[in-house]
Amino acid sequence: MPKIDADLEKALRLLRDYFVAKRIPFALIGALVPAVLLSTETGIRETRDADHVIKLTSWAEWEAVIADLAKLGFTQGRGEQEHRLHYGMAEIDLIPYGVSSGPEEVLAWRKSGNRMNMAGFADVFRYAQLTEVVRGLALPVVPLWLFVVLKVIAYLDRRLPRDMSDIIYVLERYESSGETSRRFEIASGIEDVTYETSGAYLLGCDVRKNVSAKVIELVKDFVGQLTDEYHPVISAILREEPLLDSKARRQTVFKLIWAFRKGLS
Repeated sequence: MPKIDADLEKALRLLRDYFVAKRIPFALIGALVPAVLLSTETGIRETRDADHVIKLTSWAEWEAVIADLAKLGFTQGRGEQEHRLHYGMAEIDLIPYGVSSGPEEVLAWRKSGNRMNMAGFADVFRYAQLTEVVRGLALPVVPLWLFVVLKVIAYLDRRLPRDMSDIIYVLERYESSGETSRRFEIASGIEDVTYETSGAYLLGCDVRKNVSAKVIELVKDFVGQLTDEYHPVISAILREEPLLDSKARRQTVFKLIWAFRKGLS
């Protein structure tokens, strides 16, 4: 299990109890996902923030939720961070799905006017599975392949290198161990896919099997632009990994993206 500080654990329990009591569908989608799903296999990844998607039908419901959470001790971010909540040292990004009066795939925040691509978010409530996040606390958590899809969409929205770094983190570790791992089978049967890149290939296959054609094309169009290891996006990823910025690491990152793209095809 990941290292979760006391404020975040209490915030997660409060949110779980509130959403369940109000019958509001919710799920974890952010950096806590790989921290939870990969920590037992690849070492513990520490985090003090958690991103949630909640299913609502109107902005009036959103305002009611924010008012209720304020009574529980949460405070809302200032300025353009309308989605940001704080509980002590913990940060919670809360994203409402279903409130937009326009296309469901675009969320326009009312105060800032910022627009968020919601492509892929409909799948959150379909695929999230109850998973123990800390002892005695099980929450709906999206699978890793959907986490990567949402991170690609987030990167296209805001161009933050850390989103791409999170993607690479998962591509390297997807099905990296365990008796049910498909890596050996794939590595021996798919041309130009090695054991080290087979997890990325498998993740691409799982995306292709489970999400809509529109979302697949969006992801394929993006990764298809990363044509060599010196692409600016890969350079940005390496700047997030200063101790690993080398020619070998650059090639590794590109090979992972290439295998992911091959799995999508």
